[in-house]
Amino acid sequence: MAVAFALITPALPFLAPGAALARAPKGPYRLLSGPYEKRSNPDGPTIGRFSVGGLTVMVEPLDEAARAAFIHSIDPKAADPFASPPGRPAFYHAFRVEFVNRTARDVTFQPGNVVMISDTKDQQFPVDLTDLYRSAAYSSGDDPGGDPASDPQRVIDRAAPFIFDLSTTIRRGERLARLLIFGPPPERFREIRLHFSYIQVGAETHTLTFPFHRQATAG
Repeated sequence: MAVAFALITPALPFLAPGAALARAPKGPYRLLSGPYEKRSNPDGPTIGRFSVGGLTVMVEPLDEAARAAFIHSIDPKAADPFASPPGRPAFYHAFRVEFVNRTARDVTFQPGNVVMISDTKDQQFPVDLTDLYRSAAYSSGDDPGGDPASDPQRVIDRAAPFIFDLSTTIRRGERLARLLIFGPPPERFREIRLHFSYIQVGAETHTLTFPFHRQATAG
């Protein structure tokens, strides 16, 4: 199994926005852990990892198939609530975030303190249940006799078991993995980083940054 890593500092050497946009690749891609390098290993790791004082945090970008597999690992009967309708491009993209708490203290994670930043200076915060409810309510308002599955309450009921939404406590000795969901990524970028403003371990707080870079794929 490949070794993956994370950086603790948010100060990554991003390219200037204009240069990044001009040189960013087009076409299908996947995200690999670590900052962009000109001679990046195409078979590099996908999982970012950080450990401190008995707490391990792992972050992994998931494509649609991997996201569906993760959802089925929690509920084998569940359909992927973030899947796009057939024939339409993917709208949501996901990161699997896992906490392994081997400390003697509880860990508190607030997903609203996470921001995704690209080298083109685009910023996104994770989608929460309120966002999903509002989106579904807006859509159902346009088509009140539409698909019952798009009912706002059903939308959030289907998504809630699989995502980090509000403040979450990971008890000592506990292991917990859920999704952070974002909207579409920028069309052109080389690097993105997930910046966790703070994770609280007992009375201590830690700031983590997980960098990822774009690796072109065939297709």
